[in-house]
Amino acid sequence: MQLCVTITRYIRKALFSASALLIALSTAFATINAIARFFTGGFIWAEELCTYCIVLMVYLAMPYLEATGDQLCISAIDLWVKGETGQRILNGIRGVITSIVMLILGYHGVDVMLKAFKRSQVTFVLQLPKGGLYAIALACIVITLVIWVVLMLCNKGDFDHD
Repeated sequence: MQLCVTITRYIRKALFSASALLIALSTAFATINAIARFFTGGFIWAEELCTYCIVLMVYLAMPYLEATGDQLCISAIDLWVKGETGQRILNGIRGVITSIVMLILGYHGVDVMLKAFKRSQVTFVLQLPKGGLYAIALACIVITLVIWVVLMLCNKGDFDHD
């Protein structure tokens, strides 16, 4: 059981690091593009790349934020519920709701991803396969679902604050 917690911890930290790298990359490209507009008119591909970096950053950070309890946190409810048992029950309810939402998103994500691959859809400027981008988002949804299952079964509903 502890092995599952350790593995998910490394995975979510790696994804969170990739997320941080993408936001840094997006910031750098946006800055370079803004400066380049004064001299050459800018790069047409930079804005599309920044958009994809930011969208993927959100999905890559999702497993980490969920595991630490920072994603869907309503402070008023957290403050209202007192005691360790109450917090565990609240975390359990949150985990079940999040897992159901992730299952629904995953179900529709598979459909969208498969259609994008079947139609060979690519992005407008960079000509990246949209199915690949959808697959990354879908993988993050699945990882988030797995992390919630691990939290519920191995950590008994407690968040993983290592």
